[in-house]
Amino acid sequence: MFNKNIEQPFNMDYDYDYQNDSLFLYITDDYEYKQSLRLDEDIILDFDQNMVPVAMEVLHASRRFNIDKIHLKNPIGLNMNIEIVADCIHIQAEFTITVRNKATSLEFTAEGENSINLPSQETHFAKATI
Repeated sequence: MFNKNIEQPFNMDYDYDYQNDSLFLYITDDYEYKQSLRLDEDIILDFDQNMVPVAMEVLHASRRFNIDKIHLKNPIGLNMNIEIVADCIHIQAEFTITVRNKATSLEFTAEGENSINLPSQETHFAKATI
């Protein structure tokens, strides 16, 4: 149950570090970074001064998505929701990449403890470059 529901639509961009296999997704609007929270061994969320998620890093991204690293260099779409409740943070995302000249969807979910007592909220990120 939400005590407070903040709905934030943001546009995002992304960078992929091929050598380190790290995918970094971030909002394109200006924000003031406050802190990071590691959800699991591969997912790190960054929050702004208002404790709204503003960036996410996926470590070992090719392993996480079970895809060759070369396909993560130029993702063409992203649709992601982050839901935060009293004890849990849940991420549901769909990335679109090109594999053999065809758009291919990669689904992604992650869940972790809300160990820093973030306010209940839902945030949506979207990026399309098709």
